[in-house]
Amino acid sequence: MILNINCPINTTSYGYVSCNFIKELKNLGYDLRHILIGNSRSPDEELAPHIQSVLSRWDFSYSAPCLRIWHQFDLNPFYGNGTRIGFPIFELEKFNAVEMHSLNNPDELFVCSEWAKKVIEENIPDKANHTHVIPLGYNPEIFLPCEMPDSDSTIFGNFGKWEVRKGHDILSIAFNKAFEKHDDVYLVMMPTNPFNTEEEDKKWIDQYKNTKLGDKILLIKRQKTHSMVYNIMKQIHCGIFPSRAEGWNLEALELLACGKHLIITNCTAHTEFCNKDNALLIEMNSGYESAYDKKFFNGQFDWRKIGESEIDQMVEYMRYIHKLRVDGNLSVNKNGIESSKQYTWEKSAKILDNTIRSVSQ
Repeated sequence: MILNINCPINTTSYGYVSCNFIKELKNLGYDLRHILIGNSRSPDEELAPHIQSVLSRWDFSYSAPCLRIWHQFDLNPFYGNGTRIGFPIFELEKFNAVEMHSLNNPDELFVCSEWAKKVIEENIPDKANHTHVIPLGYNPEIFLPCEMPDSDSTIFGNFGKWEVRKGHDILSIAFNKAFEKHDDVYLVMMPTNPFNTEEEDKKWIDQYKNTKLGDKILLIKRQKTHSMVYNIMKQIHCGIFPSRAEGWNLEALELLACGKHLIITNCTAHTEFCNKDNALLIEMNSGYESAYDKKFFNGQFDWRKIGESEIDQMVEYMRYIHKLRVDGNLSVNKNGIESSKQYTWEKSAKILDNTIRSVSQ
């Protein structure tokens, strides 16, 4: 089947998602015609060999369907005369006028979670029967199940670029509240945000390092490959994600696949794969607040609020994981491993394939 695929190629989340779908659709026999969004940048070097042949195809088909994997505010351009499929990944529960106009344009919408489908249905009822869930995935050849690290310290981890949306303004507070200097704990962060200025980065770093437990917080730079990310994930016991809003949360799924424990907010898109059986869920009891961070969100709409209730839950969960480790009772998260198996990129691509064929008939 010929498919025009309009997407970025780079190391951002959109680029990573696009490259994985290109790789798997190629394996399914698709004749892919790629049209680049934005400036071309090198993808993850482990994915590059799988997508190189597709990148050389400039001759999009006039009759084939076109899949545009991109933001909800820019789903207007499509190539060819076939079925137009928009695949946005968004975090909030409301859309502004530009986003509404953009989301109304494609013939079909693909979203990665039931939460996102519900958001579309509530905001654009006419799209209810034209919105389809295509979950994202992980690479099981890289993110293999592993044993709990043999460490004298309990090691927590957070993966994702510095953002208020991801709760990074709260995580350092909760970690310092949960433990004292004599506690054998560490927090590993991989928070590089390529969109930040040096001044913005310094403010974030100071918020973590200039604290009571600053010497127990390790800040790691962005890694070149996902195999290198896996090598870091292997060394932690528990991931912690106090996100106010997520479009998917790739790293949380990858940690589950490794058999790590998760402390994570019970809201938005990662509820697709996080539940009470495989994660310690932070219940969002404090309602909503303005989605404002002085950078990506202007406060026009709301996201989940992290108040004292949510911080207290984080604190108790971290202490619980630490006690299990100290007592020798922290075992591999087998439920996390099992539940993650349905979300490999190969399986996601098969759902994508079936849905493209269905809507293009």
